[in-house]
Amino acid sequence: MLRWWLLLVLTVASATARAQRAPEPAAPAPAPADVAPLTAATAKAQDVVGSAERGTSQVAAQRDALRQRLNEQLVAIDRLKQGPRGWRTKSQLEDRLSEANETRQQLEATEARLAEAQRQLAAARGALVRAIDAELAAGAAGPRAGSLQALRAKLLPKREVRRIVLPDTKIDPRLDPEELDEQVAAIREGEAVLERQIRGLEEQARELQRIDDLRRQHDRTIELDKRDDNTSRRNTQQPSGARPGLADAAGPSPTSSPPEGIGGSSSFESDAPVVLPEVVDPAVLDGLTRAQRSGDPGQRATAVRKARDAVMTKREQLIRKRKEIESLARQRRQQR
Repeated sequence: MLRWWLLLVLTVASATARAQRAPEPAAPAPAPADVAPLTAATAKAQDVVGSAERGTSQVAAQRDALRQRLNEQLVAIDRLKQGPRGWRTKSQLEDRLSEANETRQQLEATEARLAEAQRQLAAARGALVRAIDAELAAGAAGPRAGSLQALRAKLLPKREVRRIVLPDTKIDPRLDPEELDEQVAAIREGEAVLERQIRGLEEQARELQRIDDLRRQHDRTIELDKRDDNTSRRNTQQPSGARPGLADAAGPSPTSSPPEGIGGSSSFESDAPVVLPEVVDPAVLDGLTRAQRSGDPGQRATAVRKARDAVMTKREQLIRKRKEIESLARQRRQQR
């Protein structure tokens, strides 16, 4: 009897303990990654990019100022050369050549600094993009994610380049006037696209030709100075301690770097192999590619002008076809 009593007491106590036991808490959800260090890294990368952009802008402004100064000095040298020759003019010319040579050396050094600054800026922007990607992957959300994505798009702008697809210009006499009008509208749109290409190529050709003219002027001035210096050396003896001769002041050689590099945008020239295959002959595109690889602004200007002329020819063909279709549409309406 006592045994049954003890068994009953233990059973009740065990049931009571189970009933009073608190439920175990559910397993906690995994906490999102801590983005605070990544946010700080992004901010630091932004500061580096801002500093690099300011430095690049400053060097670019110095480069532009030196270019302008050198161009003005070359113009002044040409004026002296075209004026009456004499001892005073020769002395002034030597001074101007010495100043131009010093400016040219400063320009070359500044252009090297600018190229290095641009490389550093590109590296800083790449590091900022990687920092943004890391922060987004770590769980950045809400307005912060939106601002990061906008900043990333600004750092990596996407320039869409599409091949020009010319409209159908076949004349089908079976079409009614309304269908012919639709064909005319498509051709007009194609003409507008080609016109934009023509304007862009023309602007780029002018810029490249301007650079080539400045380079030729620079080389011609040095060559003339060397020739004048050789003549003066044959006629007179340079006294000891005198100022440098014309050739020494002009620079090392006529083949030295021109006063200006290739400037302006090269988008029309670079995009031509993608944009114009259906517009111009492959030989024209091959010529553009070869000229661009040569780096010679004169060759590039010539190749760009050839591409412009080829696009103009294609646009004129579209205009002639459009006029024929418009005439056919008028005839169809008169026959109704």
